[in-house]
This record gives sequence, structure tokens and C-alpha cells, in this order.
Amino acid sequence: MDHPQISPQRLGAIVYDDGVAVDALMCTFARELLDGGVDIAGLVQLPPGERGCGPGAPMRLRDVRSGAILPICQDLGPGAVSCKLDPGALADASMRLRTSLEAPSDLLFISKFSKQEAAGRGFREEFAHAVANGRTIITSVKRGMIHNWLDFTGGVGTLLDCRLWVLREWWREIAPRKLANG
Repeated sequence: MDHPQISPQRLGAIVYDDGVAVDALMCTFARELLDGGVDIAGLVQLPPGERGCGPGAPMRLRDVRSGAILPICQDLGPGAVSCKLDPGALADASMRLRTSLEAPSDLLFISKFSKQEAAGRGFREEFAHAVANGRTIITSVKRGMIHNWLDFTGGVGTLLDCRLWVLREWWREIAPRKLANG
């Protein structure tokens, strides 16, 4: 991706390690921004829990603007001990994300850049469309996938530590400034 007009600060990737609650962090950050009146759009992955990913519990995404919950895993039955991504549900989530891209917002959440996106699937097209259109984006990238992320972005973007205060500071630096009338 070669887009010299893109501001690297406006493409934020939260770097996380196994066992780190990045999904909860993104959900908290999205909620704070919404509560503060920031116009956000996109999808965050809900944190694991009693209804999150794990034995018999599906992965789910939340539309940050509408609050709609989108399951993205196949139902493998009561004896299942893991999740299996549902390609149809992921395609539906991609369409919802594509709709979010069409409407203006101050910040676009795209839950993760993971193996799916590195392989050219998942939300890769939506990432590319958002970047090409100069959208301000926040996502998460597992530490082991950073090289894939940097290859995809051509090295453009800001890698963020997986801490709420870091996200708040990043947003303070890049948030659109609203001018008072008068």
C-alpha cells in the first residue's frame, strides 16, 4: 500500500500478546468515546466470557454505533471445545463494516488485523478501503502479526501499547478539533 497522503498517526494499531484483554480494552475505549460524544463507527470484538469465545461460546462482534451484536462463529454443538469462524457470518459482518465506511465518522474501529486479513480474507478489503479513503482507524494486532501488518500498510501507522491511557493520549493528539462559532 503506497499512500503518501495518509497520516501515520491516523492509523493506530494496538499491539497485544496472548492472554491480554485487548477486546475488553477496545470495547472500553469505544464506550468512553461514545459517552464523550465522539462520532465512532465500526466493529469491536466482544471480550471472552460466559458468552464469549471459548468452549461452546461463540465469538461476537459489536457494531459500536448501533450496539448490534454479530456472532461470527459456527455452532459446533454442546461438546465443542473451540470456536470455528463462520465464513457467512464474517461476510455479513464485512458488509456491515463496509456500510460503516460509507458514512463519515471521527474514528473507525476494525476489531483486529489477524491471520484472516494477512491471508487476504476477513476485513482486509475494508481495511484497504478505509486507509485509501483517509479514514482514522483503530485496530489491534497480535505481536506475532506485526510484520504482516507492516507489510500490509507499507510501514505506515502508529503502533500503540495495549493500555487505555495510551489510547486516550493517541486520540487526544489526533481528534478532530471542533471550532466554536463566533
